[in-house]
Amino acid sequence: MNRQSIWKFVEFIIIAYFLALLIDYSVYISLEPISNDAYRILILTLWGFIRMWSVALAVTICLLLHRINVIAWFKSIIGISKDALVYYFLSPLLVYLALGVYILISSLLGFFSFEAYVNEIASRLREAGLKDVETFATLLAIVQIPLGYIAAISINAFFAMGEEIGWRGYLYKLLDWKPNLPRVFLIGIFWGLWHASAILLLGYNYAYNRVYGVFLFTALTIAFTYPLLLFTSKVKSILPACSLHGAINALWPATILTTKLPYDQRELLLGLGFLGIITWIIISTLIYLKLGK
Repeated sequence: MNRQSIWKFVEFIIIAYFLALLIDYSVYISLEPISNDAYRILILTLWGFIRMWSVALAVTICLLLHRINVIAWFKSIIGISKDALVYYFLSPLLVYLALGVYILISSLLGFFSFEAYVNEIASRLREAGLKDVETFATLLAIVQIPLGYIAAISINAFFAMGEEIGWRGYLYKLLDWKPNLPRVFLIGIFWGLWHASAILLLGYNYAYNRVYGVFLFTALTIAFTYPLLLFTSKVKSILPACSLHGAINALWPATILTTKLPYDQRELLLGLGFLGIITWIIISTLIYLKLGK
């Protein structure tokens, strides 16, 4: 990277982190007086969308500061093509492979329990006032597996695009769209730490282990990063990264529900902790051996 690219890199990070902190703190103080669960869920849903798209806003600010045509630049990184669309529809399947590896490892260690996942769904159905929910809960648990793909290529991909415009678009393009190990660590670290204020203030993904959660989630984003970079490079488009990111958001949270472990241990040990990191290192290594050479 030349000096100008380094400055653009730092400038983007400062703006993106500042916007994220501002959004997180605003939601943190807004949620305190609200006890109604429905309102809290609505606020957190809006927060998730605004936070993810704040990265695209940071990119837009950087482009305007450097007098770059915003629309033309966005078109260049979205890069709709036949190959990009093929990768867009195929890349979410990687998460199903990762889930298979995760289930194998967690089952061998005695952590995995599909029954616990069904019981979690049944408990929520009972809270909604339904009775005799066991069969329905099992059906929902099974149906959510293929429905995760639909979410990945639709609403979740749209949410994720806000982030991907920055991490796999602006930032990665400054690094010449070459998916080597230094770029994996650099982008993975800054992508992960961008979530720090959400974890510390709002307990995002780590309600019981917030400080440890910052480090665990950063390690996890590093482990996620290689396939996202590789697919972006192959088709010169962020579209596959959007659907893959969307699939991770749709399916991976289930890894902390398919167990009977206490919640504080789930965060540290399971899909958002050590087992998740190990699983995605395996997946990234397999992808490198198969497609990266």
